[in-house]
Amino acid sequence: MCAILPYADVQSTDTFQKSGGPKIVVGILNDCSQNLNILNSGFSVVAAAATGNEILKESFMDLKIDELIIQLLRGQHKRSINSLFDVIRILLTPDDNRVVASQVYGYARKFAKIGIAEALVDALHEGLSSPSLVSASIALRAVAVNDEICRSIADSCGIDAVLQCIDDSGEQGNKTVARACCSLLSKLAGSDANKSAIVEKGGMDRLIKLSARFSDDPSVLQEVMSIICVLSLRSPDNAARAIEAGAGDLAIQAMQKFPGAHQMQKNSCLMIRNLVVRNPENRTLLLGNGVEKFIRKAKENHESCKDAATDALRDLGIDDYNT
Repeated sequence: MCAILPYADVQSTDTFQKSGGPKIVVGILNDCSQNLNILNSGFSVVAAAATGNEILKESFMDLKIDELIIQLLRGQHKRSINSLFDVIRILLTPDDNRVVASQVYGYARKFAKIGIAEALVDALHEGLSSPSLVSASIALRAVAVNDEICRSIADSCGIDAVLQCIDDSGEQGNKTVARACCSLLSKLAGSDANKSAIVEKGGMDRLIKLSARFSDDPSVLQEVMSIICVLSLRSPDNAARAIEAGAGDLAIQAMQKFPGAHQMQKNSCLMIRNLVVRNPENRTLLLGNGVEKFIRKAKENHESCKDAATDALRDLGIDDYNT
């Protein structure tokens, strides 16, 4: 079963469900909760079965797999069950195209209610020495579906942990950790209270420092831009702090250096828009530094950038923004 399911199609996973597979697997996991090999194999089966299958997600939740997950996350072997974090992410991903309304949002709230978010934050506090840091970051991002959960993560010192991991990833040159932690921080920054906390903890300067460490990697730069974009949304004070930290220079230098990196170009346009829409002084600065030509080049070269680039040009106050 462990060997077959990772390559299974929808028909096979449906057969797995109708044959009582979820109950059998969860029963084995509960009975063998001290056996790491069985736990890793069993959770790999859960992850494979639940991928793209809303019915199986529901079956596993009905079997209270969330309670087993929190029990294991609080246990002594939590760092050794890598597939456990994959299960959290997959159970909370609305990836079944056959259903109109997924239930995963409710599952995320249930996960948070029983303490899974806080348990994942504990994994982040272990830092880069933890082999599960990236998986835990991705799983925590999946749990953080609303403002209340994002704030509860901050209350558990989650923002401190993520920022420390971002600092350490830059110092150690670990781009995988940098991307995962930046993506998580961007999600947490969706809460207005968390935005303030991130900025107060020196978040802008720390992000710009990270971008300098990974100035040759657009995949990291685009994640940094995404966070600054969220932090600056409807916040002229944060937009001013971002420019002071060097976000304008980051945008111009990165757009010039990586013209073919379409997602980074798009994120740069989105960030620029939020930096200038309520800050006329930022418009003057960026236009004076020649940002317009790079935005127009992104608009011309990448279909995916057209809307973001047009909006950025408009908010920069350029009359012919739509041409």
